[in-house]
Amino acid sequence: MFPVDSEWRLRAESELNETPERYALEMKTLTNLVSNDPNLTVPNNNEFLLRFLRARKFHSSKAFQMLQRYYIMKLKFPELFSCPLPSECGKTFDLQAQNMLQHRDRLGRRIYMIRVDSFDSSKATIEDIFKTNVLALEQIVREPETQIAGIVVILDMAGLSLQHAKFFTPYYAKRMVELVQETFPLRFKGFHVVNEPFYFDAVMAVLKPFLKEKIKKRIYLHGSDIEGLHAFVPSDVLPSEYGGETGPFDNRGWYMKLLANEDYFKNLESFGYKQDSA
Repeated sequence: MFPVDSEWRLRAESELNETPERYALEMKTLTNLVSNDPNLTVPNNNEFLLRFLRARKFHSSKAFQMLQRYYIMKLKFPELFSCPLPSECGKTFDLQAQNMLQHRDRLGRRIYMIRVDSFDSSKATIEDIFKTNVLALEQIVREPETQIAGIVVILDMAGLSLQHAKFFTPYYAKRMVELVQETFPLRFKGFHVVNEPFYFDAVMAVLKPFLKEKIKKRIYLHGSDIEGLHAFVPSDVLPSEYGGETGPFDNRGWYMKLLANEDYFKNLESFGYKQDSA
């Protein structure tokens, strides 16, 4: 259950309070809390529960609250929070709007890129985009290093237009914020917005009422200053469109990796709360 590499072990201890003693105590408590919720079924392994403990710095009660919310949101808003099968997402990935970059940054964090200009509402709905983001998160949350180091999101707002306005209505804005702050067992370490138009302030005005202060401080607006982005995310891990050194933006490799895990995602959606329980 513990990272093999000594550097990751030390990080887990210093950043997440993860020690063998704390692990044993909090895992036992979390397991008991889950077993005492008769309407909830979860994968029968500590590996699954560990992602919630790490997301809540080994506070078992907080981890259990997040676990409950994770499954309640899947039950109440399946059109957004249920995880689709990769084989169902081909048309969405063909838009080249979303990609998990191949390399981590220098702090070991995963980097996820979203390009608004590539969204085409005639080919993919907002629900398709939202659920494909959930699919991406479900894949990387399996990685111990990502559970420890977290994820950075880069949002390219070039081409933001009226067809994208639905993404930022209070309903969808609230769901997106809930995913980040309360629901998904990952550490979201930064949100970097590039190429945002002057009217992006109106988008932020919709989001801000739902944001906790901690998350507000992790949002960076770079405009067209790509070198400013490089101060946070090094160019050697970025696509060439962003002054990077890894070649053009291309999500096909990422999509192939997801397709290779089709069986995992089929099994994933068999757990959760019963329909009449939440």
